[in-house]
Amino acid sequence: MAEQKNCEFPRFMIAAEKSGQGKTMITCGLLSLLSDPSGPSADYAVHAFKCGPDYIDPMFHRKVLEIPSYNLDSFFSNESQLCYLLGRHGRNQKSLGVIEGVMGYYDGLGGITDRASAYEVARLTKTPVVLIVDASGRSYSVLAAVRGFLTYRPDSQIGGVIFNRLSPMLYPGLKEAAERELGISVIGYVPVLEDFTFESRHLGLIMPEEIPKFKEKIKALADRIRRGIDLDALLSLAKTAGPLSVRGEKIPCVRKKNGQKPVIAVAMDQAFCFYYEDNLETLKAMGAELLFFSPIKDGKIPDGADGLYLGGGYPELYGEVLSQNQSMRESIKECIGRGMPCIAECGGYLYLKEWLTDGENRKWPMCGVLPGESKDSGKLSRFGYGVMTTRRDGILGPAGESFPVHEFHHWDCEENGDACFFKKPSGSGGWDCGYMTESLYAGFPHLYFYGHYPYGFLRRAAGWRDETQKET
Repeated sequence: MAEQKNCEFPRFMIAAEKSGQGKTMITCGLLSLLSDPSGPSADYAVHAFKCGPDYIDPMFHRKVLEIPSYNLDSFFSNESQLCYLLGRHGRNQKSLGVIEGVMGYYDGLGGITDRASAYEVARLTKTPVVLIVDASGRSYSVLAAVRGFLTYRPDSQIGGVIFNRLSPMLYPGLKEAAERELGISVIGYVPVLEDFTFESRHLGLIMPEEIPKFKEKIKALADRIRRGIDLDALLSLAKTAGPLSVRGEKIPCVRKKNGQKPVIAVAMDQAFCFYYEDNLETLKAMGAELLFFSPIKDGKIPDGADGLYLGGGYPELYGEVLSQNQSMRESIKECIGRGMPCIAECGGYLYLKEWLTDGENRKWPMCGVLPGESKDSGKLSRFGYGVMTTRRDGILGPAGESFPVHEFHHWDCEENGDACFFKKPSGSGGWDCGYMTESLYAGFPHLYFYGHYPYGFLRRAAGWRDETQKET
């Protein structure tokens, strides 16, 4: 481990009583206001984060700020890693962190614990929390809800509140009562915004690129909520955040024999876009060069690629166009067949199957690297966190290696491999999963590279061309 340093990083978390309370919408509105060069936070560089394993909400943050948003997950990361991943964005400049919570504030693993909840992330990182409280259909009763959240845990971290869907006429009285009776800072209110909604599909919100005039809508949203939010009070709360003990890990670095970087081709388009930003940065920190390509539009894997990373996404929405790009499918099958190392998670895994049946029950040929087909199961299948253990030696490490993973998908297959075992973190549930060889991992579980460095993948990529040349 590297030398430990304390980092002063003003920050706050936006949390809510439960899912569906407008966290993402309000977070995006606040990100827009806080990044306004004419506002009170103009001197700060605003950074966004998302609690938990969500891929889509960080896309919204990124679209607003035009810089990456990062996941903070206390199941994937221990306390030291969590503080490092958060604090490294506030070490070298005047920065302001905005963290979006997940589900209800105290909701954690299995629905029966606060483990891996937004609360746990706030507690471990000493981050003050602004609780979004839904005031629709009630007025003074919201104070009882706030008191409950404040006192449920003695170290709740909750330092402020925003009343959502509140009539402006009721706000002054509620603000005065909350601050007098509960001793909490009232940051403001958001009125009913019937014309501002983000549509959803089977894996969550639709992606921001699919929303016409997204930037204009976020600007209009920010203008609507500006009058009800006390940005000075929000900044004051952010400055109460405790110092972070930032200790960077020594990351193993991989190079080819000639000293060059291994080149990893990363699928990135409308069908494949579910990547943890930290995974991509970890690959680069370990010495890789990343080349992004589109399985929808490009004709083949990029020239010079030594390895292949097929992330999750929505291949089920693009089955026809993926199928029609026969040259790309053949390129992937040919390269994997020659031993090019490949990690294929969830949507990327479905792409390697023989067939994919889309939402309209149309069956499309895919890459044919793996047997079988995928189709809509009609529900979230095997949803949640787990610990995956390898059953045999392979690209992820020796037999018996364990690391944290996450599953989240509607499409499913009758047979999903047995190279690994997925164990739920609570209870006795578990199942076989994944295909794995010395050069391939493919399965539904998503990997988090800070929880398990992809050393075998990159080492294989660094030597793949030399091995191929020996064989020929």
